[in-house]
Amino acid sequence: MEKKTKYTLDDLLHPFIILFTILVIVALMTHLIPAGVYDKVEVGGKLITKAGSYHQIQPNPINLMEFFMAIPQGLQNAAALIFMIFLIGGAIRVFDSTGVFNAALSEILKRTGKDNGVLVIAFLTIFFACIGAFPSMFEATIPFAPILISIALALGYDEVVGVSMGLLGVVIGWTSGPTNPWTVGIGQTIAQLPMFSGIGYRLVILVILTAITIIYISIYGKRIKQDPSRSVVYGINTGRGQYNSDNIFKTNFTTKHGFILLDLALTIGLILYGTFNWKWGITEMSAVYIMGGIIAGALAGFNPSKTADEFIMGGKNIFPAAMAVGLARSIQVLMDNAQISDTIVHYLSIPLAHLPTIFTAIGMFIVQSILNFFIPSGSGLAMVTMPIMVSLSDVLHLNRQIAILAFQYGDGLSNLCFPTTAVTMAFLSIAKIPFNKWLRYIMPYLLITWGFAAVSLIVAVLINYGPF
Repeated sequence: MEKKTKYTLDDLLHPFIILFTILVIVALMTHLIPAGVYDKVEVGGKLITKAGSYHQIQPNPINLMEFFMAIPQGLQNAAALIFMIFLIGGAIRVFDSTGVFNAALSEILKRTGKDNGVLVIAFLTIFFACIGAFPSMFEATIPFAPILISIALALGYDEVVGVSMGLLGVVIGWTSGPTNPWTVGIGQTIAQLPMFSGIGYRLVILVILTAITIIYISIYGKRIKQDPSRSVVYGINTGRGQYNSDNIFKTNFTTKHGFILLDLALTIGLILYGTFNWKWGITEMSAVYIMGGIIAGALAGFNPSKTADEFIMGGKNIFPAAMAVGLARSIQVLMDNAQISDTIVHYLSIPLAHLPTIFTAIGMFIVQSILNFFIPSGSGLAMVTMPIMVSLSDVLHLNRQIAILAFQYGDGLSNLCFPTTAVTMAFLSIAKIPFNKWLRYIMPYLLITWGFAAVSLIVAVLINYGPF
């Protein structure tokens, strides 16, 4: 007689299961929430929401066939992003297969000592914070996850530390956004403010959030080094054996590694330059990574077949992350097809008009955080909500710059706890970290950073941050 399969909570909290469950919930919501839209007006070649123009329309609830069609539609809508993840993942695998990351870390550890893993944590967190803060390459950090996990394991930490260095780093960079074109840039365009004005205050925010993040990861890392059973993934099969982290200490840094590392630096440098000066997008970014990967294979002495095999393996390893991105985008497809997104924005914005002025910014932050669950796109959320928030800030005598800052916090920090955020779910899929375990780890951090966000918004009101 066959034994019945027993399902644990961790089985049910697989990232794909969570995303599918949310899809079901959103589909049911389309039968309960009225369909409605705001009128759109063109500003600077972009369609943005016209404040005060919300009106209900004929309902269009999702049926069973439309529900399942939303999944391939989400994959199609995110196709450029998914292919970027595959291509960058393949290129990063080629770099990794040369041993350059192991050799570089081994050299760092020889100079700092393995017990000074906090220095590695600080360096990598700062690096990814800068990636998120300036060129704002959010999804492009996903392919680095396997390498970060390998580094964390080599230092005696767990997969959570590896994920944190990349994910928390890029999220705080994205949130503070000194030159984030997708949130600050679009927000300031809508608010008719000089591009990237107010950067000084956002740089201060970046420094403080980075310090908080490094301290938080380091404290957790020290705790589990002393007692591995305190890891939130202790006893869970995360496939740790695939990372071969012990090899990090067996590789000497050679001149060849130096040239390969220079190739990677030039690859990232060219992408940063192109993003700022030539308005490059994910297609150009992917192309440069392909070129960098081919050059890395040549510098390592790989024959063409070896380079191709490593590239394909990188794409294969990153497949769960790419699928998570597509599923997350399907949620937006459901809401757009049923036209309930604007309705959610409308009703959540109403209470803000009744708050005392000093708390209006915090109220905007809370509302934007909630909306980020339903519209997990920085640029998309800005286009939908900022015209409303800007108009509201004018009525309440709140500087528009503060409304944008509240939007940044709401759009950014909540990415770490919302399963609709593709980047977070992709990182967790790669590391095989159950979502409930991640929440147990991340919620204290979010309470700290949300508290800081609230205080900094009050300070912004008191110092009259803006106008510019």
